[in-house]
Amino acid sequence: MTQTTSEERAGLWTTVRERLAPLARTEPDGWVRATAWANVVVNCLLILTGGLVRLTGSGLGCPTWPRCTADSWTATPEMGINGAIEFGNRTLTGLVGLIALLAFVAVVRMRRQHPDLFWLSLTVGIGVVLQAGVGGITVLTGLNPWVVGIHFVISAIMIALAMVMVLRVRRLSLPAVAAAERPGQVVGRAGQHLRILAVLVGILGFLVVYVGTLVTGTGPHAGDSGEVARHAFDPYWITRFHTTPAYLLLAAVVGGLVLGAKDGWPATLRRAFALLGAVLIVQGLIGYYQFFNGVPVAAVTLHLVGAAVLVAVVATVVERSFAVSRVEGEPLAPGRPGAEDPRLTPA
Repeated sequence: MTQTTSEERAGLWTTVRERLAPLARTEPDGWVRATAWANVVVNCLLILTGGLVRLTGSGLGCPTWPRCTADSWTATPEMGINGAIEFGNRTLTGLVGLIALLAFVAVVRMRRQHPDLFWLSLTVGIGVVLQAGVGGITVLTGLNPWVVGIHFVISAIMIALAMVMVLRVRRLSLPAVAAAERPGQVVGRAGQHLRILAVLVGILGFLVVYVGTLVTGTGPHAGDSGEVARHAFDPYWITRFHTTPAYLLLAAVVGGLVLGAKDGWPATLRRAFALLGAVLIVQGLIGYYQFFNGVPVAAVTLHLVGAAVLVAVVATVVERSFAVSRVEGEPLAPGRPGAEDPRLTPA
């Protein structure tokens, strides 16, 4: 059996390093797109596994933090399935951190050409660390519902940022996407109306998610079989309150589809609004089903997955709305796809 020489090891390391962050890379490519999409997927998966921790009563399966127990970093056989589920969710955080690191390394050498990608990837990476810390506080406070809600909101923000990075990487690396989403397609007063609507969609999307955490913190799935603090809201009225921003968001989507047809928005933007409407309707149907059927675990799990998808689609609508529009007097950023198109340059 031949022994690997130091030169061979150095050559292997150089190959890996250049694959992850080649010195010549100044523009996003397939690898950058892959890491950006992976960022979205693993953060959505973290919401799913975090939900399963709560729904199976495993929130205190590891009763302390950062260790699983006072004497062990990992779950032990004596802790049973609850310990395994909680420890599995903690382990997934390591994968989320690794993907965030790969996404950051993939764009770090193009920070001068595309500083937005650099800062987006860095912020998601910082979010992983913050999320781990808040997860620890969640355990140490005995699953306090306010802290659990913050834990979920951080995940939602990370999904939104990761999705924005995906959209920008696609526009920079795929000519067909750059052409379909080129800037300046909705201009003047129409562009102003579009951006106002996009901001409204973003605010309402956040409210839907946040008020949803209040409903969760009031409901029966506390995350542990022991005594766990719950919100003191009336379950009926907090659920009704949750539907208010959801209906307003659906109304904004319908308004967007009407406005889009009237003002001739690009097809890619109208599709994003239509997708958001479809996600909202499905989420609403699941929500009503779980409300009238005693919040069964399967329905709540689907609703959690739907919430992650909702965040990603809201981020898509907002980012794409700003990408294709331009208000009076706004210059195109240098190097932005479409900036070189003389048809889009002010006279």
